[in-house]
This record gives sequence, C-alpha cells and structure tokens, in this order.
Amino acid sequence: MTTSTESNKRLLKLQGAYNVRDIGGYAAAGGQTVQSGRFLRADGLHRLTEYDQDLILGAGVRTVIDLRHARELAEKRNVFNGSERARYYNISLINPAAPTGDAIRSLGDMYVNMLDKSGPLLREVFERMAEAEGNGVLFHCAAGKDRTGVVAALLLDLAGVERPVIVADYAETEIHLSPIMDELRRDRPEQIPADMYELFLGSEPSNMELMLEHLHGVFGGAEKYLISLGLTGEQIAGLKRMLLQP
Repeated sequence: MTTSTESNKRLLKLQGAYNVRDIGGYAAAGGQTVQSGRFLRADGLHRLTEYDQDLILGAGVRTVIDLRHARELAEKRNVFNGSERARYYNISLINPAAPTGDAIRSLGDMYVNMLDKSGPLLREVFERMAEAEGNGVLFHCAAGKDRTGVVAALLLDLAGVERPVIVADYAETEIHLSPIMDELRRDRPEQIPADMYELFLGSEPSNMELMLEHLHGVFGGAEKYLISLGLTGEQIAGLKRMLLQP
C-alpha cells in the first residue's frame, strides 16, 4: 500500500496548483515499475506561476491534455493554452453539470457512465498520449479527481498495477484538495443541490472500486477496453513503453 512518504515524492509542490502528481513509482505487472516523468495527473492549471510552469516542464512534460468543458475553459484559462513550450489539447471528456439521462447517484455511477458513453473522447485522449511517446504528458481537469481519475486509473490498470493501489491513488486527491475546497464549492452548478454536490466533492474509495469492477467485469480490463475503442496494437504498445520501466 502507498505510504505518505511515497505520496510526497510523487506530488509536485507548486504555488498555483495542489494536486499535480506523477503516477510513476507504483509496482506494476511482471515485477516492473511504472515509470516516473511520463504521466502527471493534475487539478486546474489556471493559477500556475512562471515558477510552476518551469517546474512542470522541467519534469519532462511536453504535452498537456485539458479535460474540461467550454465554460471551465472560458472562466479559468489554462496557462499552457497557446504556449510554445508544450503542445496543448482540449478534449472535453464530460460536463459533470450536464444531464445524461442516466441515474447518477454517486461519483462511481458517473465514472461507469464515462466508460460506457464517452468512449470516442477517451479514445482521443489515449491517442494523443501515444503520440507523445518519448516525452511527458500532463492531463487534468478542475480538481484532478473525476475525469482525471478515470484516465489515471485506465493508465495504471494498463500497466498492471493492482486494484487497491489504483483506488488509493484516487483517494489521495481528497487530501491535496483541502486548500481549494471553498473555491470548488463556489463553482457548484445551480441545478445541483448543495447537499448532493457536497457528496461529489470527495474521493471515496468505493467510487473507484465501482468503476474498476465495471471495467473488468464488462470490458475485461483497460487494455481490452482501449482496443474496443479503436486503439491499435501499436498505440497500446507505445503506451506500455511509456508506462513501464525497461
């Protein structure tokens, strides 16, 4: 299980973001280890200072994938949008405030819905990642928890990281977000009741456990899921090269 010392090693201590973490260092399939400096998960990047940007780029990041929707982009502009120092892509993975027509009773339901309904967008995310082989990729949303959490879980599952470790990586977010919880509360969409929204601010392990159970029970795991989306064997092999230490 992850220790606080290991967690602190993965966390980038920035001035303008609180949940920027390298997903490297975890034990993976076949006695291998997830490579550090390849994939970083993050919360919003709109407050990053020049120092923060230099630190992220110094970690090897050359591709930034912004998973937020149009209103979020307009209200909180990503500092790497238009930058000449990194490739920036916006792939609006899901709008948590938009009605889906499905019964969303928990974050876990939302993650399952994302797997089932956002396949073409997830395919684009992983295609962009595969294109970046040789460099680091940072992917993020507003809190670095839900959309980011699903993408991180798929990457770690593809690497063969054990489920309890993936769940712990997800649950860690709640610790790091404490400085911006009031800001996240202010961003509550009007159509979502405050008491329900409060439940959606956490990162209860059961939510990720539900998603992983669906991923394996319905699709057979991340690799088969990505193949079902249309990723090629070459793209998946490239992602594994990025994920796993040789």
